[in-house]
Amino acid sequence: MREVAIVGGGILGMTLALRLQGEGRRVTILEAASATGGLTASQTIAGYTWDRFYHVILFSDLNLRRLLDELGLAQRLRWGTTKTGFYHDGSLYSLSDTVEFIRFPPLSLSDKVRLAATILYASRIKNWKALERIPVTDWLRRLSGARTFERIWLPLLRSKLGENYRCASAAFIWAIIARMYAARRSGLKRERFGYVDGGYDVVLRAFRERLQQVGVRTLAGRPVTRVLDHRDRVTLETGSGERLEFDTAILTIPCHQAAAICPDLAGP
Repeated sequence: MREVAIVGGGILGMTLALRLQGEGRRVTILEAASATGGLTASQTIAGYTWDRFYHVILFSDLNLRRLLDELGLAQRLRWGTTKTGFYHDGSLYSLSDTVEFIRFPPLSLSDKVRLAATILYASRIKNWKALERIPVTDWLRRLSGARTFERIWLPLLRSKLGENYRCASAAFIWAIIARMYAARRSGLKRERFGYVDGGYDVVLRAFRERLQQVGVRTLAGRPVTRVLDHRDRVTLETGSGERLEFDTAILTIPCHQAAAICPDLAGP
């Protein structure tokens, strides 16, 4: 039986572990934090448990919805019709339907036409890989115009990415638009967002229990500091000095962290 290490115990790492264990591998998750969950982890404040970050569920998120069903949590999904607002020059404007969009004061009619065309165009792009080479600022300025970029897109990019928006590619905004449009194409007239009653803490507890049931080993509080490739085996070194050997290692951590701990990686 092949032994597989998964470095990084977020939702991606946990899902890979579940699938690989189901295919007959012996899987170990190594997570630097005290518990698995990654960006979906919760925190407790004044006796209340909250999701650390906001994670919306859309009707079009079929893989996530199937996973929740597999974990026995489909009945805990709650759906609500959303409303959208945009804060501009000290005023909050509702943007929840077509009429409100047409009346939206910060943009001229021609600006609105270009903005709508940008979103429609982005929703129909299939070959997103080409967008990785285009800065998101250049792409949005070209499609939507300078005024719409400054008044609409730039505040949104800054609120999401901070000053890192300067190095983001057009693929970033395309992915968001495509996901939102996929929810509309799923048959809904209005946009609806979902959440699990009890938050992702409920999801993670059920997920950890399932992984334990199927035999996945989880080593939390074990930051991996080096990954050494010996061709037939892989050695993982942890912060405490442990050396663990596996047939294969899969890294689900951010790219810059992976590059830092993998000295055998080839350069660009």
